[in-house]
Amino acid sequence: MEKLIWKYSISLIIKILLLIGFSLGLYYTLESSGFMSTSTFLYYTIQSNIWIAAITFVSLFFDVFSLIKRRDINLPYIIYLIKFIATVAITITFTVFFCLLAPSMIQQGQGAYLSTASNLFPHLIVPILALFDFFYSDKTSSMKRFDFFWGISTPLYYLVFANICYASNITFGGNLKFPYYFLDFETNGWFTITSKTIGVFYWIIILLIYVTLLSLLIFSIKNKINKNAIKCVKI
Repeated sequence: MEKLIWKYSISLIIKILLLIGFSLGLYYTLESSGFMSTSTFLYYTIQSNIWIAAITFVSLFFDVFSLIKRRDINLPYIIYLIKFIATVAITITFTVFFCLLAPSMIQQGQGAYLSTASNLFPHLIVPILALFDFFYSDKTSSMKRFDFFWGISTPLYYLVFANICYASNITFGGNLKFPYYFLDFETNGWFTITSKTIGVFYWIIILLIYVTLLSLLIFSIKNKINKNAIKCVKI
């Protein structure tokens, strides 16, 4: 019983810290844009933070119920699957920013942004807490064999979303027609290959392969944790 209380208390703490991190990240991001710019919500970073915060808020109640009932109450499978999708999405935000966007920002003299609260909370702190929460919580639930493919759903959605915004003349702050340089087909073209850049088509293929592998990795780690937890319960 004491072990169960500790387990769900820690899970609750992680979730609460994540929600606080999300709130602070959103606040400082909006503050940097003057609180009046709706373009903030057009970016994948903020959208993925909203998704993970929303599903974390929902799953938080299951931890509370488990504490009240003094027994494990697992997430319904659909909520568990949405949590997986949101976790992959926020991990994409973390990895793509620091691997692709941060280096280009440093080259453009915007490196000071990396140490700001509007960067650290949505790009680093919330993603790390989300991964901790996903791997630590819901250990007796296992995902179905091909469910890892759901991890690519948010990038595919955002690709369509960004192009709808472009076609509708909706900008991403100022005169920015594209949220990220690897989606800028006006500058990079679709099938261009040069010593300095590649076309958007190739970026899409590279990122889809990467996201699929990332999704499979998170899926595999989680299922391994679940299986080990079930063995411990049986023992």
